[in-house]
Amino acid sequence: MTHIIYSRVSTLEQNAQQQTDLLIKAYPQAETIFEDYFTGKTLERAEFSKMREQLKSGDTLYVYDISRIGRDTTQVLEFTKELEDNDIKLVVHTLGGIDVTSSHGKMIMTVLASVATMQREEMLEKQAIGIERAKEEGLYKGRQANPETAIKCQEVLELVTAKTLKLPEALKAKGISRPTYYRWKASNK
Repeated sequence: MTHIIYSRVSTLEQNAQQQTDLLIKAYPQAETIFEDYFTGKTLERAEFSKMREQLKSGDTLYVYDISRIGRDTTQVLEFTKELEDNDIKLVVHTLGGIDVTSSHGKMIMTVLASVATMQREEMLEKQAIGIERAKEEGLYKGRQANPETAIKCQEVLELVTAKTLKLPEALKAKGISRPTYYRWKASNK
């Protein structure tokens, strides 16, 4: 029987260590720790996948909040059901350490997973409103290309213009996809 901590934040600018430290303090029996720096909209995350593979019957998984598992109600509920079916406990710290695979925990879990989904949808709506306002004010430039990608696209353009290589060969040589190149080219007219 293994006790596992899973922490997640959405970006590299955030700090998963705070969640981890709090969980270690609350659940000192935990032996294994996984931390992800990735969005909660999908369960396809590197450390989450590793953790999922290690879980076995009798284990206990500790998370700070249900939204740390994910922000898609269906995925979170399916994952919780997977744990329950495999006799793995899921303890959520912000719920007072309740095991959400228990009968009372399942009811609370369903509501909270829905709230996490709602919060994500509200955040995306607010973001869209802000982008629209910035576009109207002429301030929105869209997602900016990675500087390294921009350099490679410029090199592709130079190779093609000099007729050193044809576009497909230049793209392959620089490791750039055709859509990326055309987006860069359109934004740099």
